[in-house]
Amino acid sequence: MAVPEQEMQLESLRALEPLSALAHDQLRELARLSRRETLEAGACLFREGESDGQTIYLLRGSLELSRAGSTVRKLLQGGSEEARHPVADEKPRRYTATAATPAEVVYIDKELLDTLITWGQISAPEEEVVMCEDGIITINKGDWLKTMIKSPTFRNLPPAHIETLLTRLEPVVVKAGDVIIRQGDAGDYFYMIDQGVAMVTRNPDDDEDSIEMAELNAGDTFGEAALISDNPRNATVSMMSDGILLRLSKEDFLQLLKQPTLRWQSFESACEAVARGARWIDVRLPAEYRRGHLPGALNIPMRDLHREARELDPAVPYICYCQTGRRSSAAAFVLAQYGLQASVLENGLDAVAPGHLTSAGSPAAS
Repeated sequence: MAVPEQEMQLESLRALEPLSALAHDQLRELARLSRRETLEAGACLFREGESDGQTIYLLRGSLELSRAGSTVRKLLQGGSEEARHPVADEKPRRYTATAATPAEVVYIDKELLDTLITWGQISAPEEEVVMCEDGIITINKGDWLKTMIKSPTFRNLPPAHIETLLTRLEPVVVKAGDVIIRQGDAGDYFYMIDQGVAMVTRNPDDDEDSIEMAELNAGDTFGEAALISDNPRNATVSMMSDGILLRLSKEDFLQLLKQPTLRWQSFESACEAVARGARWIDVRLPAEYRRGHLPGALNIPMRDLHREARELDPAVPYICYCQTGRRSSAAAFVLAQYGLQASVLENGLDAVAPGHLTSAGSPAAS
């Protein structure tokens, strides 16, 4: 029986080092986030002196490694013992790598690989009996780790926080129809769905009918906006099925998740990033946006962010801002959950001179 192509790709990665140490689920996640490329003979893979965030493996064909000022050439052959290891992985690059023959290579984010290997070394009991509000239940923290590693929210954590997080997460048994958080309430917990399906709804302007914003499944998280911004909950989340949620108190969330994952930028560095292709996201309400915003900014209010995040380009860095930095820090955290590159304008528009703002109409999110 023929072996599926996806499994063949996984096996080709499993033969590499240190990828061979990864669990099957981790390897599958790495394969999903890696990029394969076929090079023609003579194509340059990287140049001496370059610094990049990629770990590169040669799968097939051959590469020539050369250095400026030296006539010595090294030939790396796909399938060899040496090719099981990254190609000249020092940063900055010490060699120029050129395809000596047609070749196939795979690019892997260096930090992602290091994170996956770190997570793989964390031990968690496969099953554990714990007390919760609904009595005694059996949980599997090993499965929690498998779920969490798929989320950029958790994947960006410093390794020292991971084991602490596992001890602080509290399992909660829920039933279909349970309201977990309610629009307008104060924030108290951050949640991750371990089992079950939930629906996010919002009631605009106290109308009778609510708008369905998003469906959440196992591994999805919610409840962060009110904790970061100190504003009331901006939506209601209700269970559509029975399940188990993992919740984290506001204090633990701020200490273990918010502080390590948010990245702040000064106005000067943010403008430089925009000149290189980054985009502003103004997370204030449309009425605030119309009174003055940064040129070219997308207007995506916090209430719409989960819905609009799926339409944003993962190749583009986004810089979130509001008036003070409170709402935008929550927005950047949300965008990171969708695998987007997001940072926060430090101190918001309060630190920006009015002359930098425009009052033109709102562009559509794209």
